[in-house]
Amino acid sequence: MSLSRETQEKLQSAITKMANKYISAEESKVTDFHIRVNGENGELTILDDDDNTLARVHIKEWEGEHNEEVYEKELQNELTKMHRQGAFDSLNIVKPYSFVLTDEDGQSIVDLLIIDDDTLILSADLLEGFDEEMNSFLKKLLEE
Repeated sequence: MSLSRETQEKLQSAITKMANKYISAEESKVTDFHIRVNGENGELTILDDDDNTLARVHIKEWEGEHNEEVYEKELQNELTKMHRQGAFDSLNIVKPYSFVLTDEDGQSIVDLLIIDDDTLILSADLLEGFDEEMNSFLKKLLEE
């Protein structure tokens, strides 16, 4: 499923609204932004560490959608695009901080985006197969 252009703009607007709350002279110690999607009504809510609502938006395409992988993919795409465009560069937040997809009980499902000074982790698949490659490299190195 791919979101319509209008929905992508609504999602970006909600994320921008959240981000604008952290452009200030005072450094914030937020560690995570929690993103919850209600599959029944399509409502997306962005919360801080203390469960304060920072932004809320209705995603029509997600009404009745209960597949967290759909939310994960679309949210990662939008967050990554916004990060590359510099949308989070002026936030006065201690790094690292992350955007986390959570369930209705506030339990983490997946890290959508981790922002650090030198590190950007886009997904858990980033290191997939790393063990096999490292073992193969070490075996080849030891054989020489």
